[in-house]
This record gives sequence, C-alpha cells and structure tokens, in this order.
Amino acid sequence: MDTPRGPLQPTGEGTAHVARFEPSAALRELVVNYWLPTWQIPDGAIHEQRILSHPGCNLAIEDGIGTLYGPVTRLSLKRLSGSGRAFGVLLRPGAGALLCNIPLPELVDGSIPALDCGLDRAGAIHQALYMEGTTGHRQRRAIEIFEDWLVERLPGGMDEEGLLLNRICADIESTPGIGRVAQLCERWQIGERALQRLVHARMGVSPKWLLQRRRLQEAAALMGRGTGPNLARLAHALGYADQAHFTRDFAGVTGMSPGEYVRQVQAGSAGS
Repeated sequence: MDTPRGPLQPTGEGTAHVARFEPSAALRELVVNYWLPTWQIPDGAIHEQRILSHPGCNLAIEDGIGTLYGPVTRLSLKRLSGSGRAFGVLLRPGAGALLCNIPLPELVDGSIPALDCGLDRAGAIHQALYMEGTTGHRQRRAIEIFEDWLVERLPGGMDEEGLLLNRICADIESTPGIGRVAQLCERWQIGERALQRLVHARMGVSPKWLLQRRRLQEAAALMGRGTGPNLARLAHALGYADQAHFTRDFAGVTGMSPGEYVRQVQAGSAGS
C-alpha cells in the first residue's frame, strides 16, 4: 500500500478514509506524516485509488506485515476490497536510505520487507489498530509504538547529508517557478554533479525527476479542482516550453493525457 497523498483519487464503491498525523517534534526530520487508512467496501465491490506519489519512501503495515516501499516513478493503482485498517509512514527524502539495507537506487519502484530494516513491531502496531478504545486512541497508540522503534533504530536522527536533501526537496515543494536543475544549484550553492550524486544516492532518482514530479502533481491538483482547462496556458504556467512537452510528461507518468484526466474529473471518476 502506498500513501494517497497525490492528487489522483478514489473511484468505485464503498468508503475509504485516510487520517493523517504529524510526527513528534524529535522525528520531524525523519517523518513527514503518518497516514492511517480505513476502508469498508461492499462484498464483491472494488475501491480503486490512483496515486501520484510524493517523492520519498513509504513504510506500510497491513495485516501485520510491514513493507518499505521505494520512490514510485509512475502512477500507482491501489485496489481495496472488504474492510480493513492499515498504518503508513511517509518518510522524509533523506530518511529512506538510513533505514534501507540495500542501496536506495535498487528500491525505486520496488519494496523490501520492513523486517529487513529492523522493524520487528509490525504485529504490535497492527494489534494496536484493533484494540479497545476510540479510533483516535488506537491510532495514536500505533504511532507511539512506531516512534519508540524509530528512536531506537536511528538514535542520531537525520545526518547532515539527509538534512540538506530534505531542505532542497522542501524548497522544490514550496517555491513556484523552479523548473531547472541549474536554478536549484544556484539557490543552494552546490555543483550539478554533487547534487546529482546526493539525490541519486539518497533517493534513487535525479534532480530533474524531482522537478518534473512536482510540476505534474501541481498540474493534476489544478485540473482536479477544475482549474486550468486551457492546457496550453497551464503548461506555460508550470514552466513547460509548450503544451506538447507537458502532455508527454503527464501521459508518461499517469498513463492518460491531460485532456483524458480532465474528462474523468468532470465525469466524477477522479478528483482533487
């Protein structure tokens, strides 16, 4: 299971809800948030979630089994059925490499058992989600169990290299108009090769990919809200040279053209 943080959203019957919680202050450089989905789908029905993932790794626990997922370069499709609860952690960009027992580039579009990362408390976290008490109490208890483990696993917290990567990625997320790797290098006073090495080693992707993903997430969010039906104008606003380049990037990642996505939004089968 991946985090439905991106702007492509559920289709199908039934209900699915994701509660999100901030990490404790001591872990904010390691964790973006916790995402705890619950779902109740009628028998025989399927609930689909199309997800344009946030850059970084996710750690998820479902049915007592923990899995660490690497960065996902394409649109993800998660199908839910029956009823259930799960526990997820969206890690900061620099955190995945500290937990992973293989080079991060090998984890892109892949996954490994969380037990390989030392997480031996997936069962306890799963049990906490079904213990007596209110939903909020159960979810907070699950988070406490995970945070106790994470502090033990990484007592030094985030390293300096990871802190730099976190800040660069936050800059991409929060600053409109950063469209070229050269701009990032100038803003952070770092050479292009050094930036390439940092992003590849710690995330398994390239700085160019990070910039593209941010633009496509922004585009999907705008189209999901019914904004930007003029695709040529939207492409220009996002920093693309022309509509053709934007369309190629969007279709390459999501599997549908911007026009097709807008039609799905208007038909009510996708949303923001």
